[in-house]
Amino acid sequence: MGQNMIGYLRVSKADRTREERLGIDAQRAAIIRTAEQRGWTITSWCEDDGVSGKTMRRPGLRHALRQLKAGEADGLIAAKLDRLSRSVMDFGGLLDLSRRQGWAIAVLDFDLDTTNATGRLIAGMVVQIAQWEREMIGERTKAALAVKRAEGAQLGKPSLIPPAVQARIVQRHLAGDSLSAIARLLNTDETPTPSGAGRWSHTVVGGVVKRWTATEAAA
Repeated sequence: MGQNMIGYLRVSKADRTREERLGIDAQRAAIIRTAEQRGWTITSWCEDDGVSGKTMRRPGLRHALRQLKAGEADGLIAAKLDRLSRSVMDFGGLLDLSRRQGWAIAVLDFDLDTTNATGRLIAGMVVQIAQWEREMIGERTKAALAVKRAEGAQLGKPSLIPPAVQARIVQRHLAGDSLSAIARLLNTDETPTPSGAGRWSHTVVGGVVKRWTATEAAA
């Protein structure tokens, strides 16, 4: 069955000076070839030229995600995995978002295609690995807080934010994202807020970062 797909293209500033195969035109050509082979229609192109893959806060990607959420296409296709994300946790979050919203992801060099059962199985494994990574960071943070409390340190009220979500916030903070950018990412991914209602704000995200910073300083 044919699929209407959004083609996603990205190069960083460094990629512009490297091999031609990393370029926008090379990615576009690879996507077109695959779409023709599989009977897919590329309905639109979303491009981030000169934007780092360390963050999901990219205009082209965010525009693609808005189109997909609105049901304007069946899926997203990229030529290379690192064009979409350089983080396992971020890619896992993207796969989970696609599952919840009902659209597919195809990544050519990773041979991932969630329009079929095998691709969905592989995607599920990646999501589980990403979740495991978040939980491991969360467990380490929780253990560090427990030790500090046992030593009599005053670390404020217990957080209502799950350790896995706290770990993701810290990971994005360390990657250089602003508090507002992290809040937007959590809202885009429809991550539940501590109250279960409303939207994430830079203030709430900042509270997580502040608590983590205090813990690190006390270690």
